[in-house]
Amino acid sequence: MNQSTTHVELALQAAMQGVMDPIVRHANADAALLEGSGMDKNQIRNVLNVAEESRSLAVVANFIRYQLGRSQTGPAWRKNGFGLQVIKQIEASDGIVAKQTQAALEQAQERVKDIPQEAIDELRYDLMRYYLGYLHRAFYYGRETKEWKKLRKAEEGA
Repeated sequence: MNQSTTHVELALQAAMQGVMDPIVRHANADAALLEGSGMDKNQIRNVLNVAEESRSLAVVANFIRYQLGRSQTGPAWRKNGFGLQVIKQIEASDGIVAKQTQAALEQAQERVKDIPQEAIDELRYDLMRYYLGYLHRAFYYGRETKEWKKLRKAEEGA
């Protein structure tokens, strides 16, 4: 690892920390869509596992589409458009992951001008993984406490 690679990594890590609040707020709001869905505690964890194993936004979106189509898990994933909302957040250009990737990239470019595409792809993957992790935590909180309203209120700060 050379010095410029280290500078890029440090700039991206600092920038990523600066864009976390909107990701957490959107994860909270998206988890609140599951109120009354009957979603199993492990379903979102399974998506997070797929993200960890594949390191691919497309693979994760494909897994969610599979869940949407299954007879056993599909109804919970389709409740209030939850599954499609999560796909949008991680895959679409106007989803929270893409928006915050761009915001972090702009912050990082104030410190380091030339950021390679591989580093940008890694940033987007990391932000997707954080979104899914916060989504899992928020869902678990809502499911166990039935405080879905608090999750929706947390998003209002976005």
